[in-house]
Amino acid sequence: MTNHTDNELEGRKSVGDIRSAKLLRRKLQWLIGIVVACTGVLATEIIAASYSDFVIARRNLVEVMAFCRVLDTATYLSAERGPSNGVMGIGVATGSVQARLAEFRSRSDAALSEIIAGATDGSRSEPAAALSPILAEVQRRLLIARAEIDRIAAMPPERRDLKEIQLAIEGMFAVIDAMRPAFDWNIQRLTNTDPNLAGIAIAAHMLANLREDGGRLASQLMAPVAVGKPLEARNIADSERTRGRLQEIWSVVGRPGALPGLKPKNIADIAAIEHQFFGEGFAIIDSVVSVGRHTGHYPMTAEQFTDRYVPKMKPLETLRRDFMDATVERLASSKTQASIKLTIASTATFALFIVLLILMRRARSLVFEPLLLARHSIIELANDRPIARLSGKGGEGEMGRLFDAIDVLRLRLDERTLLMKHLERQAETDELTGLLNRRALELIGGAEGAAGSDKNACLILMDIDHFKQINDTHGHLVGDIVLKETARIIRYSVRSSDLVARFGGEEFAVITPGDDLEAARALAERIRSNLARAPITLADGRELSVTASFGVAGADANPGWKGLIESADTELYRAKSEGRNRVCG
Repeated sequence: MTNHTDNELEGRKSVGDIRSAKLLRRKLQWLIGIVVACTGVLATEIIAASYSDFVIARRNLVEVMAFCRVLDTATYLSAERGPSNGVMGIGVATGSVQARLAEFRSRSDAALSEIIAGATDGSRSEPAAALSPILAEVQRRLLIARAEIDRIAAMPPERRDLKEIQLAIEGMFAVIDAMRPAFDWNIQRLTNTDPNLAGIAIAAHMLANLREDGGRLASQLMAPVAVGKPLEARNIADSERTRGRLQEIWSVVGRPGALPGLKPKNIADIAAIEHQFFGEGFAIIDSVVSVGRHTGHYPMTAEQFTDRYVPKMKPLETLRRDFMDATVERLASSKTQASIKLTIASTATFALFIVLLILMRRARSLVFEPLLLARHSIIELANDRPIARLSGKGGEGEMGRLFDAIDVLRLRLDERTLLMKHLERQAETDELTGLLNRRALELIGGAEGAAGSDKNACLILMDIDHFKQINDTHGHLVGDIVLKETARIIRYSVRSSDLVARFGGEEFAVITPGDDLEAARALAERIRSNLARAPITLADGRELSVTASFGVAGADANPGWKGLIESADTELYRAKSEGRNRVCG
């Protein structure tokens, strides 16, 4: 009886095992099907992403090269002004100047025809037909300007009129002005194509403006030189404005690192611009202006003026071409890399399916439990929850390497957390002075229990006296030195418990927790005194005396952060109105 019962139990257990095995097999098959399907989806996404990267890289390259052609065309049109001015002058070798003008016009026409053809040839990511009316207007103005120049050049020298020559030169200016919408259109296209290209487009446009304004600087003086008459006030004023615009543009693009992707070997271009254009070129302009203010007896003809001045602008065009060449080279490399990535992704995806079909037959129990563990670990990491070290749990095969990879991911996430904290600190710090910035100060001051609500806290607002005059007289680099030195003196003067921030521009703020108004005034007076008696030494050895005005307010009389700010700001303005270099509050 007992043996019979045992046999019955064994039979039932075997049936149960078989059913469990079948159920497990069906689950494994179902799971394998899901894995294969998920792998297919993932592979499709990878290939789609790679293809998208390739399309974007190709589109970026096409758009940037199209923009280069527009910039080149504008440069050719601008350069055409040189021989155009020459043929209208007196005392010139007509044959050689006419030949040179014909050469420059032919180059301008070829470049303009190329971008007109490219506007509708379908090679760009979207139709560029919007450029057609712009370019048609450029052609119209160009024909009018050239006709006027040819008419004047055909006149006997003694009949050439200053006003007519001036209008003819302005007609060539109008050609470039008509091109400006094409610049704007291409910059907008590049920005829409890839926001990362916006900075490159704007920098290239500024470099093109540098070359254009460099040419205008001489052309604005050319009409009186061409007919041997004194400069009019308008010529001098236009030239001065253009010179100021050139220096303003150069202060932006001539700074180290202002042109992204520029190769180290091209840094010499910047030095050449400083020496040849802003040095020797401006000297030529100054010599013409100094004579033309009083007399029309210039030391050179219009042709000689052009021949001497134009070579000084060569580094401007060289820098723009080098910058755009470096950009095109970088985008072409990105396109090549994206193409390689797409090929690799497609090949790897195909190989993955082959390997997957082989590995799935051997996965079984040696894989699924470790995979569940890996899944659990990744989910924990995704939810920023700590996990134990997994190295060694998967053996020495592929699963072991998976767990090693998860450990690497864990370490990288820890590093990312530290990096995010570091970036948060950077977001709250003023880059120039190293102090807290206004955003950080307002977050601290407006927080519950901070300066805005702590009745035992005071706020000091200070403003450097005549800071705009310092910038206007000595330049923004000296202004930056003054800001950094002022920040250093403030840090030296306050306690470790005080909060110091750059509140904006030349304005600084200090929160003094736990102080009454009298103690805050004393601290402000100490900062004022330390700043006033310590001249700032500049790079050339000169000393610059700097003072500041201070406004002090206490939270006890001004509840809330906004009220505290307004009160301190009122006192600051009172200090400035009473003569500056003082503390009010």
